[in-house]
Parts: sequence; structure tokens; C-alpha cells
Amino acid sequence: MADDPKSDDLKKSSMPWMTKLSFGVGHVFNDLCASMWFTYLLIFYEKVLLFDSTVAGLVLLVGQIADGVSTPIVGIFSDKQNKIPICARYGRRKVWHLLGTVLVIVSFPFIYSNCLGCEDLDQWSQLAYYSIFVCIFQFGWACVQISHLALIPDLTTKKHQRTELNSIRYAFTVLSNLTVFTITFFVLNTGSSSNANETDNNCTLTTISPTPTSNPILSSGMVRADECSSVDTIGPEDANKFRDISLICVGVGAAFSLIFHLGVREPPYIPSKQQDIVSVEGQGSKTQQPRKMKKVDWFKELPFYQIAVLYMATRLYVNLYQVYIPLYVQETLKLSETFIATVPFAMYLAGFLGSLVMKEINKKIGRKRTFALGCLVGIGGCLWVWFGEGSYYTEWGIFLVATLLGTGGSTLLITSLSITADLIGSNVEGGAFVYGFMSLVDKFSNGIIIMIIQNSNPEESWYYRSVITFACGASCVLGLLVTISLINVKIGRRRGESVVLDILEEPDTPEEEGGIDNPALTIISDGKIPMEVKPNACQLRAEDTPSMCQLGLKDVPALCPKGSENSEKAED
Repeated sequence: MADDPKSDDLKKSSMPWMTKLSFGVGHVFNDLCASMWFTYLLIFYEKVLLFDSTVAGLVLLVGQIADGVSTPIVGIFSDKQNKIPICARYGRRKVWHLLGTVLVIVSFPFIYSNCLGCEDLDQWSQLAYYSIFVCIFQFGWACVQISHLALIPDLTTKKHQRTELNSIRYAFTVLSNLTVFTITFFVLNTGSSSNANETDNNCTLTTISPTPTSNPILSSGMVRADECSSVDTIGPEDANKFRDISLICVGVGAAFSLIFHLGVREPPYIPSKQQDIVSVEGQGSKTQQPRKMKKVDWFKELPFYQIAVLYMATRLYVNLYQVYIPLYVQETLKLSETFIATVPFAMYLAGFLGSLVMKEINKKIGRKRTFALGCLVGIGGCLWVWFGEGSYYTEWGIFLVATLLGTGGSTLLITSLSITADLIGSNVEGGAFVYGFMSLVDKFSNGIIIMIIQNSNPEESWYYRSVITFACGASCVLGLLVTISLINVKIGRRRGESVVLDILEEPDTPEEEGGIDNPALTIISDGKIPMEVKPNACQLRAEDTPSMCQLGLKDVPALCPKGSENSEKAED
């Protein structure tokens, strides 16, 4: 019995699970470092290095600026063809990923170590020292992030597979955050018993008055220096422990990066010059079709800006609750240090579980409805923070709030990345540039908003409740408004492209997974329409698009109006 050619095509289009998992761990190194960066940077510089809060904030600001500037630069050069033979064979995306990994390895441990040879210098001199390593780290981080995201459209053109890759990627992001919390807990508690008796004596020496940029330690066993208790406080004596945590993260991250490079094979890159002309055999003639978009062309597309705002709102929501939930738990609710670890853990665990079903939700209700649903879940969590009070809330209600916030965050992040991949579509030659621009908007907006929040802090206990309710809630509202503006927008269609040829678009899911088979694509794939190259409908502009009845679609007579030449041939 002959094999079904359609079944063979589906097998070829499927992606091995080993490739999916190898891709998913490709961003673990970045996630480990990012978790330490946002969670422990201010703590380390204020409590361990005893920097002034302003100088510590400048270290963070330098990193955000360096990252924001690096991402579009990396995106532009990552999209270019690599003319070095060995690099071209290895893959243009993976080469940048490898470069970024090396830069992070050689720079990140220095950020969480004492200033080598300059410990006795003033803070501003040490700031210059640390800024060098921060800039190297952020450039390497951008190389890994942009190349990893841009690889998604290169690996597959299928929407459901892109969503799946984003879900797997986010699942490992959550696991990476939980790993950092676990490593920090055990490292900082190592040898704590030997120092327990000295806690009271050292309390006044390590006390630092609360400032608008003060930040609690995000794991149990750690408290603010000005709230001395029987538990060890963070101080200069913990410098080596933070160095060890960073080294462990570097070792674990490098191992997962190796798995990524061994397990993922990047598709060969075809230069745009070889794809400028698409031969379409219909009536024995060839039609020249423009396929590629230049960098400047993206700025002419309205959805490019809409999705940039959508991604910005997503990152604002996720980053703001990540930073301020621990402060809310400690400063507003006055809960014990244990909750500083368990509440974020519940939040990330909910996000991880949500990522596992994100592919199915996207398939059932679509990208835009899924994103809107995530916004509503996030708004619900923010409103609960505002009205939550009483013993029930501090005992178990806060965990339900964390679940809502985490689930909403994972939904928004996965879906926004999938929508960005849809925007890129088949224009993978500009994928890294698009992700770089999105990241640029994200980094600058986050830096500005967080600085405004910090500078507006009245040092009142209610402040962090207001931050989560109104800042995170406003981000969800903004995302919801952008989603509404995208209702009638076909994401991925360029200006001037044919609406008629949407019939030739591939369905989101293969037939064996519940998708609806497209008869027009079936006819073309079976060779019933003689085409040397089957063009993607989204790449054909209106002025170059032949009438459907000129293609000789004898097998689809309904597409040709009655009375036309091809309709009569079909009826015959």
C-alpha cells in the first residue's frame, strides 16, 4: 500500500521534541542572570558593598540603558548574512548566541564580587569599574536574547509550533527563577548558625535606614538590615556568598547553553538576493514578486507600533509585580520573611502551570482573545490587592492573588511573543531587528516607570499596594486597549498585499491536530497547479497578484465566477 503523501508532509513539518526542549533551555542562562539582576542587585550594592542608594540605582540604570541600546544593534547585525564560512555553516543566529554566552560568562561574576584592587576607592570610582562589566554583561545578554527569539520564526512557519516554542521557553524561565531562589536560600544560610550569636552585636553596624530604593531579600532566612532579629542579616561579610551564587548560576547556565547548541540545528540562511524573484508558472510566464522587507519598511507598518506597545505593556506588568510584590508583602502586609519566599514561589509556579496549557488556549480562541483574557486575569489580581484585607487575606488570600498575577503574566508574555512572531511572518530576514526594537521600547519604558515610582515613594506602608493596583493594572488596561485596536488587523499582512490570497494561507494547526485543512493549499501541494515555486500569499502584493481564475484552478471551480473561461473548463 502506497504511503499517503499528505501524511509524509505532516511528518516533515513536525518538530522533534528533542529540538523543542533544546531550544527551550537556550535562554536559561539569561533567565538565571536576569533573576539575580532584578532581585538582588540593589540588595548587594546597598547592603554588602554599602553603596549609597543613588549610586546603586545608577548601576541598574546603566545596565538598562546598555541593554536597550544593544538590542536593536544586535538585531540589525544578526539579520545580516555571515560571510565567514564556518560561521555561516553554524548558523547566523547561533553564532550571536554563542558570542553572547561567552560575554556573560566572563562578566557576570564580577558584578557580584568586590571591586578587585579598588575596594578602598570612593563609590564613584567603583561605579566606573562595575559599569564596565555591566555593559559587557548587558551586551552579551542582548546577543543571547535577540538571537534566541529570532530563531523561532526561522525554525518554523506554523503558528501553533511558534506558540509551543514560546510556552516551553517561558516554562524554563519560571524554573530558572525558582532555581535562583533555591540556590540563594541554601548559599546564604550556609554557616548561619555560627553567626547567629553575633547577630545582635552586629545589628547596629549593618543597619541602613530605609530609602525609596530599598528592596527586601526574596528568600526566607533574609531580612532587612534595619529589622534585626535572630535571623542573620545581609552585610559586607556576605560578599563571597553572592559571588558563589553568581558562579553557580554561570555554571548551570553554561551547561544548558551547551545543550542548546548541540540540540538545535539552525536552518540554512538563504540570502535575500536569491529570493527576490519568485517564478510562478501559471500561463507559461514568470512574475517577479518582492519578498523582502528592509529595516525602514517596518516603520511604515502600523501594526509594528501597535505590537511594540502591546509588548511594552506586557513587560511593564510582569516586571513591576516581580519587583514590588516582595516589597508589598514585607512593607504593606507586614508578613514574616517566609512569605517573601513563598508568595513569589506561588506566583511563578502558577505561571509555569499556565504556560503548559497556553498552546491549547491559543488554538481554541486565538491570539487576541487569549491576550485579552490574560489582561482580565491580571486586572482581577490587581483589584484584589487593593481590596484585600483581614486575616483570611494574609493567611491564604495572598496566595490566590499571586496565582492570578502569575497566570496573567505568563499568558501575556507567551501570547505577546507569539503575536510578535506572527508579525514577522515569513520575513525572517528582519526577525532579530523586530525583536530588538520591541526590547528597546521595553527596556527604556521599564527604566523610566520604575525610576518615577521610586522617586515618588512617600515611605508609607500603603504605597506598594497602590503601585501594584494602579501601575500593574494600568499596564493590563493598556494592553487590552491595544488588543481592541488589533481586532480588525490581520497581523503579518503588509500594506498593499492581496486580501484575496488569504485563502492560500496555511491553517494554524495541521489536520491531525484538529485543524481545518485548506483545500486550495491541498491542491497546490498535490501538484494539481503546476508551480515551480509555491508563493506564500502574504508575500504577494496586490498589483502583482493574478486573478484566482488566471491560475487555472480547475479543481476549485467555485473560486471562478460563472461565465469565465476557467469556470467553463472546470464544468467540462
